[in-house]
Amino acid sequence: MKPTKWTALAAIAALPWIAGCRSFEKDWQPAATGGEPTPLRGTGRWIGTWGNTNNGHGGPLRAVVRSTDGTNYLARFHAVWGSHSGSFRTTLHGTWQGDECRFTGSKRVLGFRIETDGTLTDQALDATYTSAFDNGRFTLRRPEPAR
Repeated sequence: MKPTKWTALAAIAALPWIAGCRSFEKDWQPAATGGEPTPLRGTGRWIGTWGNTNNGHGGPLRAVVRSTDGTNYLARFHAVWGSHSGSFRTTLHGTWQGDECRFTGSKRVLGFRIETDGTLTDQALDATYTSAFDNGRFTLRRPEPAR
């Protein structure tokens, strides 16, 4: 069967998601060893779930978090929903108070603004997200050490 114009367009449109997934894995593996000369609090690998409170959709979620100053973080997320997956990056701005960092973030995805609000500790990253169409929650913990 000969590919149609629409099949070719769909394949081209999927390239950023496919490339994003592969590059996420390149970040995920080095983060297991610390990845930074002196890791800052809250940085490294996280694993957990995401859930949409509007429609019950959800799935596995992984993240790699990096920081240069301990208050601004670059979080790279990789989410799975059904048979699909994708990665995205967002900046989180936080303030540490004792053992907890309260953070906020904002990211435009597919034309929609997504606002994030959450907490980060040495062992937990919990956040809510809101947009014009979706609301939900991220719950992540440190992965078990590789044996």
